[in-house]
Amino acid sequence: MIDNFKLLEIIDTYLEGTPFFLVELKVKTGNRIMVFIDGDQGVSIDDCVNLSRHIESKLDRNIEDYSLEVSSAGADSPLKFKRQYPKHIGRTLHVKHKDNNEFRGELVAVNDKEIVLKILEKQKTPQGKPKRVLVEKAIPYEEILEARIELSFK
Repeated sequence: MIDNFKLLEIIDTYLEGTPFFLVELKVKTGNRIMVFIDGDQGVSIDDCVNLSRHIESKLDRNIEDYSLEVSSAGADSPLKFKRQYPKHIGRTLHVKHKDNNEFRGELVAVNDKEIVLKILEKQKTPQGKPKRVLVEKAIPYEEILEARIELSFK
């Protein structure tokens, strides 16, 4: 079976100094290698092809056969790194919080410690009736169990 550490070294060396980063590496039975990357400004097909060719140039199929897939982290994939959030400012995010709450709102800001969502929150009026109000909710990264971009097909 192909060594994960060797693959990580090959991928990290290639991506170092680029706007791209590794999101996930899987090596499945039969040496099926799956590499998922992302970039600060997105990832093109050419970016995936170039990384794939680099990996192939460092592995020897005569020693160990394998299949290789290099792709961008899918639009429906959860965000795993702080670095993935800034390019999604202005988009709708669905966040599962560690206290079992879920939040859905527009991502309006990102910093080193937290994200800020604009969400609709129920608040009581002076008359005691609930009213939905747009508020900004700061969520520290360490409190996020999962965050996904909500796809819009408008």
